[in-house]
Amino acid sequence: MELLNNFIEISRGLVLAPSIESVLALFATSLLNELFGIIPYTIILSGQMVFVGAPISLTLLAKLFIFVALPVSVGTALGSLLIYSIAYWGGKPAIEKFGRRIRLSWESVEKAQSYFRGSWYDEIIFLGLRTVPFMPGLPVAAAAGILRMRVSIYLLLTALGSMIKVMIMCILVVLGAQVVV
Repeated sequence: MELLNNFIEISRGLVLAPSIESVLALFATSLLNELFGIIPYTIILSGQMVFVGAPISLTLLAKLFIFVALPVSVGTALGSLLIYSIAYWGGKPAIEKFGRRIRLSWESVEKAQSYFRGSWYDEIIFLGLRTVPFMPGLPVAAAAGILRMRVSIYLLLTALGSMIKVMIMCILVVLGAQVVV
């Protein structure tokens, strides 16, 4: 619980007063979180937007994009590459062997895999799954590896989906805070 409280305090500073240090911290946090699934960082980051107190403007959106969404999306894409690679090269045996250590079960991979149909629009489905706020990333990454999605497409869509998710959640929170106030 103390780790979560510390992260909330740190993220408040990262979002409200961004700097190069905050960009690196968000990158590292999202990379590690994608590997271990420790905290719901996207929800916590967007929750800090309540304290912005400014209306949505092009300046605010640019600041969110550069200092929050971009580092989170790159960190998420690179952090999830390990799970993707394990699934790509090791398949079901590797996931069953190593999955417990990272809270990933074969059943969750099968559930994520059930969304894909083996057609041209699987990439669109994958992007959509990456934008869902409460959808865990590990099963989606593993399903993409098992389905042998090209690594370049995987990284691009993972980064883009994470970026969209962060931006949407931040904008919704700012709008919600403005309605309440």
